[in-house]
Amino acid sequence: MFFKPKANLHDSEKSRIEFHLQQIAECIGFDRFTLPVLSRKTLFGFYDTKGDPKKIIDSVGKHLAHDVGDVQFRVVPQMAQSTCGSGCGGGTCGGVGSLPGRYDAENRSITLDIEIESDSQMGIAMLIQGVVSDLLSRNGFTSTHLPELVDLAVVGTGLGMVRNHVSLVKKQVSSWDSTQWELLPRPFAGTQTLAYANAIAAWVRDEANPEWVGDLPSDLKRPMRSTLKYLFKTKDAFLQPKMEHSSLSQSQSEWWKLAASDSASTQVIAIRHLQFDPDQSDQQESLLLEKLRSANTAISLNTIAAIEKMKLEGQWMVSQSIAQELRLLTAHRADEVRAKAMCALAKLDALDDVAVETAAFMLEDDLKHVVFAGVFALSTLESVPDHVYPPFDQCFVSALRSCDYEFVDLMVAAYGRWLNDPQPHFERLLQDSPEHLSIAIETLQKVPDQLVQLRRGA
Repeated sequence: MFFKPKANLHDSEKSRIEFHLQQIAECIGFDRFTLPVLSRKTLFGFYDTKGDPKKIIDSVGKHLAHDVGDVQFRVVPQMAQSTCGSGCGGGTCGGVGSLPGRYDAENRSITLDIEIESDSQMGIAMLIQGVVSDLLSRNGFTSTHLPELVDLAVVGTGLGMVRNHVSLVKKQVSSWDSTQWELLPRPFAGTQTLAYANAIAAWVRDEANPEWVGDLPSDLKRPMRSTLKYLFKTKDAFLQPKMEHSSLSQSQSEWWKLAASDSASTQVIAIRHLQFDPDQSDQQESLLLEKLRSANTAISLNTIAAIEKMKLEGQWMVSQSIAQELRLLTAHRADEVRAKAMCALAKLDALDDVAVETAAFMLEDDLKHVVFAGVFALSTLESVPDHVYPPFDQCFVSALRSCDYEFVDLMVAAYGRWLNDPQPHFERLLQDSPEHLSIAIETLQKVPDQLVQLRRGA
């Protein structure tokens, strides 16, 4: 039996990485994404030839065709923050580490926190990161403070072989809402992100079986190869550095066309750029309905996000057809789609009686973001049926006991909408928990009688 090749990332994350790589390619020039991929031996050789860290900076600059003559460099050794010996970069073994140094765009300076002889791998990785950060900064890239994006640029320009062997992220932190790409801060690129970035690096160079794959660490090699086969077979990628023109500044008519592309990644990125045109309302609404019904959850989720954005920016009034489709999605098999659809209905003022019942049912779910969606939706209402109070009260008590103050704030604001005076309700509900009662009353005094804004990272 033959197995179809698969990308090592799901479509939402895959699309996000391709979007950022396209941003980087358009910033520094497409030609730099076709430079040869340098081996670890070559990169280490930049230092070994003279034993001078500045030699690394000069050699990396030469590879990139980037003038580093004015880049300042200094070594300021710091106390070691980690002694685990596993290359976690001075962080904790359970979280996110860091490279030993920093780049300052204002002064065009790279500071190394270690003598390079003490850990040449970490030192060289930091110097490469610094030069690539300088390249990005000098070309007007505004996100050099985001380590993950610099990592993507390092791999994309063929300089990633040292970085690939440095483990900085032990556990990737993510939001429940995968459409929120702008969430900050994002850490350094983790294993799966690096594997995908390396596959893209080979694909854009038209290398189906590059020799340098053997230079990858074992935990990157297998997912990278699988993803590379997937890319050559499906061509499902938004990134097109050989096209020599901007893909991110095209017209709305082109974005709407791309939203119907065969490529899932291209569809997701196009959907995120859509703006509603009243003169094309029927055709555009038809396409949005089709995308909401997609079997691909990343496409459905990003379509929900696009509809929210269009409505909140005053571009259109959401039709009954769109609202009804969103209501159907609150029963979707994917918990993220259910939660996202419910939050969207609340933001669009499109909750009906059935959606309210569904939101109340969500309060009893085991997943926090599903509970949050139910709480958020109900909190937007001026009143709720009496039978909603018991599960809402139970959820409120649970939030108090677990010290989940984001939920507490949101729920107290809801009580403030529904009841003329919530304090007697709290006193009856919390008569056996005086410590929780005091928190509820204190929150009531602080929270205004309006809906607390949705916090994206809940």
